[in-house]
Amino acid sequence: MAKIGWGITGAGHLLAETFKTMEKLSKKHEISCFLSSSASRVIPIYGLSKKLPKICPGGYRREIISENDEGPSSPLTGRFLRRTYRALIVSPASSNTVAKVVTGISDTLITNAIAQAGKGRTPIVIVPTDQEPGETKTAMPYSIDRTLCEKCESCSVILLCPANAIVQSDGLPRINLSKCDGCNVCLMKCPYGAISFGQEVVATTRAIDLENVNKMRMMENFVVLAGPMDIPRALSKILGGRRG
Repeated sequence: MAKIGWGITGAGHLLAETFKTMEKLSKKHEISCFLSSSASRVIPIYGLSKKLPKICPGGYRREIISENDEGPSSPLTGRFLRRTYRALIVSPASSNTVAKVVTGISDTLITNAIAQAGKGRTPIVIVPTDQEPGETKTAMPYSIDRTLCEKCESCSVILLCPANAIVQSDGLPRINLSKCDGCNVCLMKCPYGAISFGQEVVATTRAIDLENVNKMRMMENFVVLAGPMDIPRALSKILGGRRG
Protein backbone atom coordinates (compact mmCIF):
# COMPACT_ATOMS: atom_id res chain seq x y z
CA MET A 1 0.00 0.00 0.00
CA ALA A 2 1.57 3.24 -1.19
CA LYS A 3 0.95 6.77 0.10
CA ILE A 4 -0.37 9.04 -2.64
CA GLY A 5 -1.05 12.78 -2.70
CA TRP A 6 -3.96 13.81 -4.93
CA GLY A 7 -4.60 17.39 -6.01
CA ILE A 8 -8.01 18.50 -7.27
CA THR A 9 -8.56 21.85 -8.95
CA GLY A 10 -11.81 23.70 -9.67
CA ALA A 11 -12.50 22.08 -13.03
CA GLY A 12 -15.84 20.36 -13.44
CA HIS A 13 -14.77 18.54 -16.59
CA LEU A 14 -13.48 15.01 -15.78
CA LEU A 15 -14.35 15.48 -12.10
CA ALA A 16 -16.82 12.58 -11.88
CA GLU A 17 -14.40 10.31 -13.76
CA THR A 18 -11.64 11.38 -11.39
CA PHE A 19 -13.68 10.39 -8.35
CA LYS A 20 -14.35 6.95 -9.80
CA THR A 21 -10.62 6.41 -10.23
CA MET A 22 -9.89 7.76 -6.74
CA GLU A 23 -12.41 5.37 -5.22
CA LYS A 24 -10.79 2.45 -7.02
CA LEU A 25 -7.25 3.36 -5.98
CA SER A 26 -8.22 4.17 -2.37
CA LYS A 27 -8.91 0.47 -1.85
CA LYS A 28 -5.24 -0.28 -2.54
CA HIS A 29 -3.43 2.87 -1.41
CA GLU A 30 -3.54 5.60 1.22
CA ILE A 31 -4.65 8.86 -0.39
CA SER A 32 -4.41 12.42 0.92
CA CYS A 33 -6.53 14.90 -1.05
CA PHE A 34 -5.31 18.44 -1.59
CA LEU A 35 -8.22 20.70 -2.59
CA SER A 36 -7.89 24.11 -4.18
CA SER A 37 -10.34 26.79 -3.04
CA SER A 38 -12.28 26.32 -6.26
CA ALA A 39 -12.34 22.53 -5.84
CA SER A 40 -13.95 22.91 -2.41
CA ARG A 41 -16.78 24.80 -4.10
CA VAL A 42 -17.11 22.69 -7.25
CA ILE A 43 -17.12 19.24 -5.59
CA PRO A 44 -20.41 19.88 -3.72
CA ILE A 45 -22.03 21.38 -6.83
CA TYR A 46 -21.44 18.09 -8.66
CA GLY A 47 -22.84 16.09 -5.75
CA LEU A 48 -19.54 14.43 -4.84
CA SER A 49 -19.01 15.70 -1.27
CA LYS A 50 -20.16 12.49 0.41
CA LYS A 51 -17.68 10.40 -1.57
CA LEU A 52 -14.62 12.34 -0.45
CA PRO A 53 -14.59 11.22 3.23
CA LYS A 54 -14.82 7.61 2.08
CA ILE A 55 -11.73 8.07 -0.09
CA CYS A 56 -9.87 10.01 2.61
CA PRO A 57 -11.35 8.79 5.92
CA GLY A 58 -8.92 10.78 8.06
CA GLY A 59 -5.74 10.14 9.95
CA TYR A 60 -2.20 10.97 8.98
CA ARG A 61 -1.71 10.86 5.19
CA ARG A 62 -5.33 9.93 4.59
CA GLU A 63 -6.80 13.36 5.24
CA ILE A 64 -8.54 16.07 3.24
CA ILE A 65 -6.33 19.14 3.03
CA SER A 66 -8.21 22.24 1.89
CA GLU A 67 -6.74 25.50 0.68
CA ASN A 68 -9.62 27.25 2.43
CA ASP A 69 -8.34 25.92 5.77
CA GLU A 70 -4.59 25.71 5.20
CA GLY A 71 -3.96 28.61 2.82
CA PRO A 72 -2.15 28.44 -0.53
CA SER A 73 1.29 28.07 1.10
CA SER A 74 0.46 25.29 3.52
CA PRO A 75 3.52 23.64 5.08
CA LEU A 76 1.82 20.32 4.30
CA THR A 77 2.91 20.69 0.67
CA GLY A 78 6.43 20.16 2.02
CA ARG A 79 5.57 16.47 2.29
CA PHE A 80 6.26 16.18 -1.42
CA LEU A 81 9.72 17.67 -0.94
CA ARG A 82 10.38 15.11 1.83
CA ARG A 83 9.03 12.29 -0.40
CA THR A 84 6.29 11.39 2.06
CA TYR A 85 4.21 10.35 -0.94
CA ARG A 86 5.26 8.07 -3.75
CA ALA A 87 3.50 10.29 -6.29
CA LEU A 88 1.44 13.44 -6.70
CA ILE A 89 -1.61 13.00 -8.91
CA VAL A 90 -3.43 16.11 -10.12
CA SER A 91 -6.77 15.33 -11.73
CA PRO A 92 -8.59 17.18 -13.05
CA ALA A 93 -6.07 19.95 -13.71
CA SER A 94 -7.71 23.15 -14.93
CA SER A 95 -6.21 25.19 -17.76
CA ASN A 96 -5.46 27.90 -15.19
CA THR A 97 -3.39 25.48 -13.09
CA VAL A 98 -1.52 24.17 -16.14
CA ALA A 99 -0.72 27.73 -17.28
CA LYS A 100 0.69 28.59 -13.86
CA VAL A 101 2.80 25.45 -13.65
CA VAL A 102 4.48 25.88 -17.05
CA THR A 103 5.36 29.50 -16.19
CA GLY A 104 6.70 28.62 -12.75
CA ILE A 105 3.91 30.23 -10.71
CA SER A 106 3.03 28.54 -7.42
CA ASP A 107 0.46 30.68 -5.64
CA THR A 108 -2.23 28.08 -4.84
CA LEU A 109 -2.25 24.92 -2.76
CA ILE A 110 -2.11 22.75 -5.87
CA THR A 111 0.62 24.68 -7.71
CA ASN A 112 2.65 24.78 -4.49
CA ALA A 113 2.28 21.03 -4.12
CA ILE A 114 3.46 20.60 -7.72
CA ALA A 115 6.44 22.87 -7.11
CA GLN A 116 7.45 20.96 -3.98
CA ALA A 117 7.03 17.64 -5.76
CA GLY A 118 9.33 18.87 -8.51
CA LYS A 119 11.97 19.93 -6.00
CA GLY A 120 11.71 16.60 -4.20
CA ARG A 121 11.62 14.62 -7.44
CA THR A 122 8.31 13.07 -6.47
CA PRO A 123 6.67 11.93 -9.73
CA ILE A 124 3.79 14.12 -10.90
CA VAL A 125 0.92 12.50 -12.78
CA ILE A 126 -1.42 15.10 -14.24
CA VAL A 127 -4.65 15.07 -16.26
CA PRO A 128 -5.27 18.44 -17.93
CA THR A 129 -8.85 19.25 -18.87
CA ASP A 130 -7.98 21.06 -22.11
CA GLN A 131 -5.55 19.05 -24.18
CA GLU A 132 -7.33 18.00 -27.36
CA PRO A 133 -7.77 20.38 -30.32
CA GLY A 134 -11.28 21.19 -31.47
CA GLU A 135 -14.48 20.73 -29.51
CA THR A 136 -14.95 18.77 -26.30
CA LYS A 137 -18.20 17.78 -24.63
CA THR A 138 -18.45 18.55 -20.94
CA ALA A 139 -21.21 18.20 -18.34
CA MET A 140 -22.67 21.27 -16.64
CA PRO A 141 -23.79 21.51 -12.99
CA TYR A 142 -27.39 22.25 -11.97
CA SER A 143 -29.14 24.84 -14.11
CA ILE A 144 -32.63 26.13 -14.87
CA ASP A 145 -34.07 26.14 -18.37
CA ARG A 146 -36.09 29.33 -18.41
CA THR A 147 -37.99 28.21 -21.50
CA LEU A 148 -39.48 25.36 -19.46
CA CYS A 149 -40.07 27.34 -16.27
CA GLU A 150 -43.79 28.10 -15.72
CA LYS A 151 -43.08 31.02 -13.35
CA CYS A 152 -45.10 29.45 -10.55
CA GLU A 153 -46.38 31.99 -8.02
CA SER A 154 -45.16 29.69 -5.26
CA CYS A 155 -42.02 28.07 -6.68
CA SER A 156 -41.55 24.63 -5.12
CA VAL A 157 -37.80 24.46 -5.75
CA ILE A 158 -37.21 27.81 -4.04
CA LEU A 159 -39.23 26.69 -1.04
CA LEU A 160 -37.68 23.21 -0.79
CA CYS A 161 -33.98 23.93 -1.46
CA PRO A 162 -32.28 23.10 1.89
CA ALA A 163 -29.24 25.23 1.02
CA ASN A 164 -31.31 28.29 0.05
CA ALA A 165 -29.37 28.26 -3.19
CA ILE A 166 -32.34 29.11 -5.44
CA VAL A 167 -33.54 32.71 -5.47
CA GLN A 168 -35.98 34.81 -7.44
CA SER A 169 -34.39 36.92 -10.16
CA ASP A 170 -36.37 39.00 -12.68
CA GLY A 171 -39.48 37.00 -11.83
CA LEU A 172 -37.77 33.64 -12.44
CA PRO A 173 -35.81 31.26 -10.18
CA ARG A 174 -32.02 31.32 -10.40
CA ILE A 175 -29.52 28.89 -8.88
CA ASN A 176 -26.72 30.46 -6.87
CA LEU A 177 -24.02 27.82 -7.46
CA SER A 178 -21.85 29.28 -4.71
CA LYS A 179 -24.44 27.93 -2.24
CA CYS A 180 -25.51 24.77 -4.06
CA ASP A 181 -24.52 21.53 -2.32
CA GLY A 182 -25.70 19.15 -5.05
CA CYS A 183 -28.49 17.61 -2.97
CA ASN A 184 -30.64 16.94 -6.07
CA VAL A 185 -33.89 18.15 -4.43
CA CYS A 186 -34.60 20.75 -7.11
CA LEU A 187 -34.11 18.22 -9.88
CA MET A 188 -36.67 15.89 -8.31
CA LYS A 189 -39.21 18.46 -7.19
CA CYS A 190 -39.69 20.78 -10.17
CA PRO A 191 -43.01 19.60 -11.67
CA TYR A 192 -42.14 20.96 -15.12
CA GLY A 193 -38.66 19.49 -15.47
CA ALA A 194 -37.07 22.92 -15.73
CA ILE A 195 -34.05 21.85 -13.63
CA SER A 196 -31.27 19.92 -15.30
CA PHE A 197 -27.98 18.39 -14.17
CA GLY A 198 -25.14 17.08 -16.29
CA GLN A 199 -26.38 18.79 -19.43
CA GLU A 200 -23.75 18.43 -22.15
CA VAL A 201 -22.25 21.54 -23.68
CA VAL A 202 -19.49 21.87 -26.23
CA ALA A 203 -16.31 23.76 -25.36
CA THR A 204 -13.64 24.72 -27.88
CA THR A 205 -10.08 24.28 -26.67
CA ARG A 206 -7.99 27.44 -26.94
CA ALA A 207 -4.66 27.39 -28.75
CA ILE A 208 -2.87 28.75 -25.67
CA ASP A 209 -4.16 25.83 -23.57
CA LEU A 210 -2.88 23.29 -26.11
CA GLU A 211 0.47 25.06 -26.14
CA ASN A 212 0.73 24.96 -22.35
CA VAL A 213 -0.11 21.25 -22.18
CA ASN A 214 2.55 20.52 -24.80
CA LYS A 215 5.07 22.48 -22.73
CA MET A 216 4.12 20.43 -19.69
CA ARG A 217 4.71 17.18 -21.59
CA MET A 218 8.31 18.31 -22.08
CA MET A 219 8.87 19.10 -18.41
CA GLU A 220 10.98 16.77 -16.31
CA ASN A 221 9.21 14.63 -13.71
CA PHE A 222 5.76 14.99 -15.32
CA VAL A 223 3.51 12.28 -16.72
CA VAL A 224 0.66 13.87 -18.70
CA LEU A 225 -2.34 11.60 -19.24
CA ALA A 226 -5.38 11.77 -21.51
CA GLY A 227 -7.90 10.94 -18.79
CA PRO A 228 -8.41 9.69 -15.22
CA MET A 229 -8.86 6.11 -16.47
CA ASP A 230 -5.15 6.08 -17.38
CA ILE A 231 -4.00 6.92 -13.86
CA PRO A 232 -3.89 3.37 -12.38
CA ARG A 233 -1.56 2.10 -15.10
CA ALA A 234 0.74 5.13 -14.82
CA LEU A 235 0.83 4.77 -11.04
CA SER A 236 1.66 1.07 -11.31
CA LYS A 237 4.68 1.93 -13.46
CA ILE A 238 5.85 4.47 -10.89
CA LEU A 239 5.41 2.09 -7.96
CA GLY A 240 7.12 -0.68 -9.86
CA GLY A 241 10.23 1.43 -10.30
CA ARG A 242 12.60 2.95 -7.82
CA ARG A 243 11.21 4.99 -4.95
CA GLY A 244 10.15 8.48 -5.97
